[in-house]
Amino acid sequence: MLTLAISTSSGQFALVIGEATKILFDSTEHPEMGNELDDILFTGLFHCNRTINDIKGIIVDIGPGGTSRVRTGIAFANSLAYSLGIPVCPVPSMKLAGIEAWNRFGHPVIHSVKSIKGNAYIGLYTNDDCSIQYGRINEVVPLLVSDFESFTVVGAHRDAIMLLASLSGKTIIDSGMSFGNARFMIEKCNYFSERKSDFPTYAQPVTEKTV
Repeated sequence: MLTLAISTSSGQFALVIGEATKILFDSTEHPEMGNELDDILFTGLFHCNRTINDIKGIIVDIGPGGTSRVRTGIAFANSLAYSLGIPVCPVPSMKLAGIEAWNRFGHPVIHSVKSIKGNAYIGLYTNDDCSIQYGRINEVVPLLVSDFESFTVVGAHRDAIMLLASLSGKTIIDSGMSFGNARFMIEKCNYFSERKSDFPTYAQPVTEKTV
């Protein structure tokens, strides 16, 4: 039984195929394959000596991230899940990165993604709880971390957050991470699969209107 994981919020699509928690194929190890999801999928299945009908679950990163890429990846995941009659498990990118950074550093995690007009998506992850807000970094971040003496930063605004005068006195740890690792969706697939959705429920992107 295979699980397909699709990352939509990094610089390019990442597609990982796994069996239980074992990774069989990782598209990031094959950058020559380009960015067409159907081509990547069938190349991955060929690499694993499996067929599309062996896929029994899909985990998809629903952003926030690049709008067109996130929507394309989600549409692909939903369509494939519907055609195969299997569930799709939506995972916010900030939860994916948050779990990974929490496990590595053991502190609350602030994750930011650029948006338009000086705004950003800003997520706070603490021990399996993830909240996302939309606004300006210098206004939202101090409010989210007001109760913490230390926290870890992930995403596009790590340097800017570390330089905020309003956060002086707090310990800020640079994770070095711009986004979560797609492999983590397979390695922790049992965790993510608990949130599965079956048709007519389907994955939807994170937008400024949904946070």
